[in-house]
Amino acid sequence: MGEAERPGGSRWKPSEEEIRNAEETHGGFVLRFVSIIPFGLMGAFCVIAIVAWFAVIVFGWGTDRGALWAWAAGRPAGEVVIQIALAVVIGLIPVGLLILCIWATVRGFSAEPALFFWLFTEIAFAALALALVLGRVQYPETMDDIALGGREWWFALAIVGFGMTVAHVRARRDRKALEADAG
Repeated sequence: MGEAERPGGSRWKPSEEEIRNAEETHGGFVLRFVSIIPFGLMGAFCVIAIVAWFAVIVFGWGTDRGALWAWAAGRPAGEVVIQIALAVVIGLIPVGLLILCIWATVRGFSAEPALFFWLFTEIAFAALALALVLGRVQYPETMDDIALGGREWWFALAIVGFGMTVAHVRARRDRKALEADAG
């Protein structure tokens, strides 16, 4: 390989394909990493919710009723079945959200354009922001009861706003990438 053929050589010039690859509009590593932060935070909250579900609902820590099996002893079968089904549904919600967060993290870190994913993500975060604001205005006691009062509410709103902003940036970048590929 001569001096002219080696990248960085004194007479080397990049080919048209190398120039196009360097100018590619797909998300860079930093943007891809930053765009998965909201999903990682939501996944962490889901893990905390799963641990809390086990601690409070299953083992009864911090409650008067004790463990689920201790509460169920001596109660009518119909009541026990309904309460256990409700407990399972309550436990499946954070598990399902955790799986969704893992999928979104993997999808969000991909360098491939995913315009519809990012548009849907932006809409989902906007809906969460609206729910947080309406909850604070319409149901402040309930928000305090679920530990979303004061600083926690602002923290949740900042995470949701950050997620919405990053999703918008990624959607805009993906739209440009798709237009460049089509044109």
